[in-house]
Formats: sequence, structure tokens, C-alpha cells
Amino acid sequence: MNIDFENVLQTLKQGITGIAKKDLAAYVSAATADGQAILDGMKTDLESWTKELAAGTMSKSDFADLVLGQKDNIEMVALKQAGLAQIAVDQFKLDMCNLITSTISSLIP
Repeated sequence: MNIDFENVLQTLKQGITGIAKKDLAAYVSAATADGQAILDGMKTDLESWTKELAAGTMSKSDFADLVLGQKDNIEMVALKQAGLAQIAVDQFKLDMCNLITSTISSLIP
């Protein structure tokens, strides 16, 4: 199965903007900037994992675990500078991981 990964990244970036608007209305630009920087930083791993998922060499559960495992490594620079409470930052990170997992998993039958 061939997946247009660049299109997937664009979809995820749009989704992050939506999450930012929903969860962090007063911090949308900071959350969007952080979220897109995180996707760019995870791009290589996400592309590799997506290929494994599409090839059937990785389960959706393993994929979700790998993405969620990145949550603690995510650095929300702009949101911290904006003074957002840690609990809100953690929720945004979790929502991002869930977005990535659900978006990519939905592409694989």
C-alpha cells in the first residue's frame, strides 16, 4: 500500500491547528507553532512507522504505543514561554498523539 506521507503530514498539521483552537483558544498561535515543529521533528520516525504499519509488519496497537511513547519527549517551547499551565500542555500533547495515531491508523485497512 502506497501512502502519500506529505499529504498525511499536511492533514496532521491542519488537525493540530484544530486541536489548538479547541483546547487552547488564547494560545492558538503558540500551540500551532509547537505542534507543527513537533511533527517536523517526528517526521522521519512517523514515515518509517507508517510504512511498517502499511506493510503489515507493525500492528496499529504497536504504532499507537510508539506515538504515545513520544509524548514525554515533546517539548512545547512556545506554550511554556506563553505561561500555559502544565496540565493544559500535557493535554495538548496527548491530543496530538491521539490525532497522529487515529489519522494514520485510519489510512490502513
